[in-house]
Amino acid sequence: METIGLVLVLVGLGVLGGAVVGLVRLRREVSAVEARAVRVAERVNALPSPLTGGFGTGDRHVIVVELLNLFELAHRESVLTRPFTILTPRLLRDVVHRKLVGRVRESLSAAGVAADVRVRRAR
Repeated sequence: METIGLVLVLVGLGVLGGAVVGLVRLRREVSAVEARAVRVAERVNALPSPLTGGFGTGDRHVIVVELLNLFELAHRESVLTRPFTILTPRLLRDVVHRKLVGRVRESLSAAGVAADVRVRRAR
């Protein structure tokens, strides 16, 4: 009986050791992926996803525009947008965003401004 108990303890210690080794490898892999993600984000000059904090002291400046009357803009475009606002507000919002991004791009390029115009979702 003592032999079986000793074997079970040794097997348990072996499994525990294997789990610790696996955990150490996993932590190392996670830190490597995180470092790679930071390098990629720096290379493409990505902004942090929450735009609520300060942007830092870098050379880039960002102009943020919040659309306050999105559905009113949509209602001016077409009479059919009122029913769509009730049925599919998210789809209508995306369509209006796409149209406005296009207009802003055209307006800026006509003025000779090189700009990257994108829609970012705030949380």
